[in-house]
Amino acid sequence: MEIKSIQLKNLGTISSFRVNQNQKTFEIMKVDETGSKLEKIEASRKSYAELVQSCNDIRRGMNPTQLVEKQTNSINIVNGAYYHLGLVNGKPLNGTFLTGGGFNSNFSPMIWDNPNSRVVTPEQKAALRIHQSYSHAERQEANELIAVFMSLFRLADGKQSIVSVNNDVTFIQLFPKFAQGIGLDLSEPFTINGKSFIYSQGILQTVDTED
Repeated sequence: MEIKSIQLKNLGTISSFRVNQNQKTFEIMKVDETGSKLEKIEASRKSYAELVQSCNDIRRGMNPTQLVEKQTNSINIVNGAYYHLGLVNGKPLNGTFLTGGGFNSNFSPMIWDNPNSRVVTPEQKAALRIHQSYSHAERQEANELIAVFMSLFRLADGKQSIVSVNNDVTFIQLFPKFAQGIGLDLSEPFTINGKSFIYSQGILQTVDTED
Protein backbone atom coordinates (compact mmCIF):
# COMPACT_ATOMS: atom_id res chain seq x y z
CA MET A 1 0.00 0.00 0.00
CA GLU A 2 1.35 3.41 -1.00
CA ILE A 3 0.85 6.38 1.25
CA LYS A 4 0.80 9.80 -0.45
CA SER A 5 1.62 13.03 1.35
CA ILE A 6 -0.89 15.82 0.66
CA GLN A 7 0.26 19.36 1.38
CA LEU A 8 -2.45 21.77 2.50
CA LYS A 9 -0.78 24.89 1.16
CA ASN A 10 -3.85 27.10 1.64
CA LEU A 11 -4.42 26.23 5.30
CA GLY A 12 -2.33 29.13 6.49
CA THR A 13 -4.16 31.48 4.15
CA ILE A 14 -7.57 30.26 5.38
CA SER A 15 -6.58 30.65 9.02
CA SER A 16 -5.19 34.11 8.34
CA PHE A 17 -8.36 35.08 6.52
CA ARG A 18 -10.50 33.98 9.47
CA VAL A 19 -8.32 35.93 11.88
CA ASN A 20 -8.59 39.02 9.70
CA GLN A 21 -12.35 38.60 9.49
CA ASN A 22 -12.64 38.44 13.29
CA GLN A 23 -10.32 41.42 13.63
CA LYS A 24 -12.39 43.51 11.20
CA THR A 25 -15.62 42.60 13.02
CA PHE A 26 -14.02 43.61 16.31
CA GLU A 27 -12.79 46.87 14.79
CA ILE A 28 -16.29 47.67 13.46
CA MET A 29 -17.78 46.99 16.89
CA LYS A 30 -15.17 49.25 18.46
CA VAL A 31 -16.01 52.05 16.00
CA ASP A 32 -19.78 51.63 16.64
CA GLU A 33 -19.29 51.65 20.43
CA THR A 34 -17.01 54.67 20.23
CA GLY A 35 -19.48 56.50 18.01
CA SER A 36 -22.33 55.74 20.40
CA LYS A 37 -20.32 56.98 23.39
CA LEU A 38 -19.35 60.16 21.55
CA GLU A 39 -23.00 60.80 20.64
CA LYS A 40 -24.04 60.37 24.28
CA ILE A 41 -21.24 62.67 25.46
CA GLU A 42 -22.21 65.31 22.88
CA ALA A 43 -25.90 65.04 23.83
CA SER A 44 -25.01 65.40 27.52
CA ARG A 45 -22.76 68.38 26.77
CA LYS A 46 -25.50 70.03 24.69
CA SER A 47 -28.12 69.47 27.39
CA TYR A 48 -25.86 70.93 30.08
CA ALA A 49 -24.98 73.97 27.94
CA GLU A 50 -28.67 74.47 27.18
CA LEU A 51 -29.59 74.37 30.87
CA VAL A 52 -26.82 76.80 31.80
CA GLN A 53 -27.96 79.19 29.04
CA SER A 54 -31.55 78.91 30.23
CA CYS A 55 -30.61 79.70 33.83
CA ASN A 56 -28.52 82.66 32.65
CA ASP A 57 -31.46 83.95 30.59
CA ILE A 58 -33.70 83.70 33.66
CA ARG A 59 -31.18 85.35 35.97
CA ARG A 60 -30.54 88.24 33.55
CA GLY A 61 -34.22 88.74 32.76
CA MET A 62 -33.74 88.21 29.03
CA ASN A 63 -36.63 88.84 26.66
CA PRO A 64 -38.24 85.50 25.73
CA THR A 65 -39.52 84.39 22.32
CA GLN A 66 -43.26 84.73 21.83
CA LEU A 67 -44.74 81.27 21.39
CA VAL A 68 -47.51 82.32 18.97
CA GLU A 69 -47.14 83.79 15.49
CA LYS A 70 -50.29 85.93 15.60
CA GLN A 71 -50.55 86.56 11.85
CA THR A 72 -50.95 82.84 11.18
CA ASN A 73 -52.33 81.86 14.64
CA SER A 74 -49.65 79.20 14.84
CA ILE A 75 -47.33 77.71 17.45
CA ASN A 76 -43.87 76.41 16.58
CA ILE A 77 -42.17 74.64 19.49
CA VAL A 78 -38.40 74.25 19.15
CA ASN A 79 -35.99 72.54 21.54
CA GLY A 80 -33.73 74.93 23.42
CA ALA A 81 -35.88 78.02 22.79
CA TYR A 82 -36.62 80.45 25.64
CA TYR A 83 -40.40 81.05 25.58
CA HIS A 84 -43.03 83.25 27.20
CA LEU A 85 -45.96 81.13 28.45
CA GLY A 86 -48.26 83.83 29.79
CA LEU A 87 -48.78 85.28 33.26
CA VAL A 88 -49.16 83.82 36.75
CA ASN A 89 -50.67 86.25 39.23
CA GLY A 90 -49.59 89.05 36.90
CA LYS A 91 -46.00 87.77 36.73
CA PRO A 92 -44.43 86.57 33.44
CA LEU A 93 -43.90 82.83 33.08
CA ASN A 94 -40.78 82.29 30.97
CA GLY A 95 -38.50 79.35 30.40
CA THR A 96 -36.72 76.95 28.08
CA PHE A 97 -38.04 73.82 26.45
CA LEU A 98 -35.06 71.52 27.05
CA THR A 99 -33.79 69.06 24.44
CA GLY A 100 -33.30 66.41 27.12
CA GLY A 101 -36.93 66.76 28.19
CA GLY A 102 -38.79 69.05 30.56
CA PHE A 103 -39.11 72.80 30.89
CA ASN A 104 -36.84 75.05 32.94
CA SER A 105 -38.94 78.00 34.17
CA ASN A 106 -38.20 81.24 35.98
CA PHE A 107 -40.67 80.21 38.72
CA SER A 108 -38.52 77.26 39.72
CA PRO A 109 -35.20 77.15 37.85
CA MET A 110 -33.30 73.89 37.98
CA ILE A 111 -30.33 73.66 40.32
CA TRP A 112 -27.68 71.39 38.88
CA ASP A 113 -25.24 69.50 41.09
CA ASN A 114 -21.49 69.33 40.76
CA PRO A 115 -20.52 65.84 42.01
CA ASN A 116 -16.87 66.92 42.32
CA SER A 117 -17.54 69.81 44.66
CA ARG A 118 -19.36 70.33 47.95
CA VAL A 119 -19.26 74.10 47.53
CA VAL A 120 -22.54 75.79 46.64
CA THR A 121 -22.01 77.80 43.45
CA PRO A 122 -23.27 81.37 42.87
CA GLU A 123 -25.56 79.99 40.14
CA GLN A 124 -27.12 77.56 42.59
CA LYS A 125 -27.65 80.33 45.14
CA ALA A 126 -29.25 82.54 42.46
CA ALA A 127 -31.57 79.72 41.35
CA LEU A 128 -32.66 79.12 44.94
CA ARG A 129 -33.33 82.85 45.51
CA ILE A 130 -35.49 82.98 42.36
CA HIS A 131 -37.37 79.86 43.43
CA GLN A 132 -38.08 81.34 46.87
CA SER A 133 -39.28 84.66 45.43
CA TYR A 134 -42.54 83.03 44.31
CA SER A 135 -45.22 81.56 46.53
CA HIS A 136 -46.07 77.86 46.54
CA ALA A 137 -49.41 78.62 44.88
CA GLU A 138 -47.69 80.60 42.12
CA ARG A 139 -45.20 77.83 41.44
CA GLN A 140 -48.01 75.29 41.35
CA GLU A 141 -50.00 77.31 38.80
CA ALA A 142 -46.85 77.83 36.74
CA ASN A 143 -46.23 74.08 36.70
CA GLU A 144 -49.83 73.46 35.58
CA LEU A 145 -49.48 75.91 32.67
CA ILE A 146 -46.19 74.26 31.73
CA ALA A 147 -47.99 70.89 31.78
CA VAL A 148 -50.49 72.30 29.25
CA PHE A 149 -47.59 73.43 27.06
CA MET A 150 -45.91 70.00 27.26
CA SER A 151 -49.19 68.24 26.41
CA LEU A 152 -49.53 70.40 23.30
CA PHE A 153 -46.02 69.51 22.23
CA ARG A 154 -46.57 65.78 22.78
CA LEU A 155 -49.85 66.01 20.89
CA ALA A 156 -48.21 67.70 17.89
CA ASP A 157 -45.29 65.26 18.09
CA GLY A 158 -47.62 62.25 17.98
CA LYS A 159 -46.66 61.09 21.48
CA GLN A 160 -50.06 61.82 23.03
CA SER A 161 -53.54 61.28 21.63
CA ILE A 162 -56.25 63.90 21.30
CA VAL A 163 -58.49 61.68 23.44
CA SER A 164 -56.04 61.63 26.36
CA VAL A 165 -55.60 65.40 26.15
CA ASN A 166 -59.35 65.99 26.30
CA ASN A 167 -59.63 63.57 29.23
CA ASP A 168 -57.03 65.53 31.20
CA VAL A 169 -59.04 67.66 33.66
CA THR A 170 -56.17 70.09 34.32
CA PHE A 171 -55.61 70.60 30.59
CA ILE A 172 -59.30 71.25 29.89
CA GLN A 173 -59.54 73.74 32.76
CA LEU A 174 -56.36 75.67 31.98
CA PHE A 175 -56.04 75.49 28.19
CA PRO A 176 -58.24 78.58 27.56
CA LYS A 177 -56.23 80.61 30.09
CA PHE A 178 -52.96 79.31 28.63
CA ALA A 179 -54.12 80.23 25.11
CA GLN A 180 -55.12 83.73 26.21
CA GLY A 181 -51.77 84.23 27.95
CA ILE A 182 -49.74 83.38 24.86
CA GLY A 183 -52.05 85.20 22.43
CA LEU A 184 -53.57 82.17 20.69
CA ASP A 185 -57.02 82.84 19.17
CA LEU A 186 -59.21 79.83 19.99
CA SER A 187 -62.11 81.17 17.93
CA GLU A 188 -60.06 80.38 14.82
CA PRO A 189 -58.24 77.22 13.62
CA PHE A 190 -54.62 77.09 14.72
CA THR A 191 -51.55 74.96 14.12
CA ILE A 192 -48.96 73.43 16.43
CA ASN A 193 -45.74 72.44 14.67
CA GLY A 194 -47.62 72.24 11.38
CA LYS A 195 -50.61 70.20 12.64
CA SER A 196 -54.04 71.85 12.50
CA PHE A 197 -56.54 72.02 15.37
CA ILE A 198 -59.78 73.70 16.39
CA TYR A 199 -61.19 74.31 19.87
CA SER A 200 -64.97 74.13 20.13
CA GLN A 201 -67.31 73.79 23.13
CA GLY A 202 -64.43 73.00 25.46
CA ILE A 203 -63.03 70.24 23.25
CA LEU A 204 -59.78 70.23 21.27
CA GLN A 205 -60.09 68.58 17.86
CA THR A 206 -57.71 67.78 15.05
CA VAL A 207 -58.37 69.08 11.53
CA ASP A 208 -57.86 66.81 8.55
CA THR A 209 -56.00 68.95 6.00
CA GLU A 210 -55.77 66.21 3.35
CA ASP A 211 -57.79 66.65 0.18
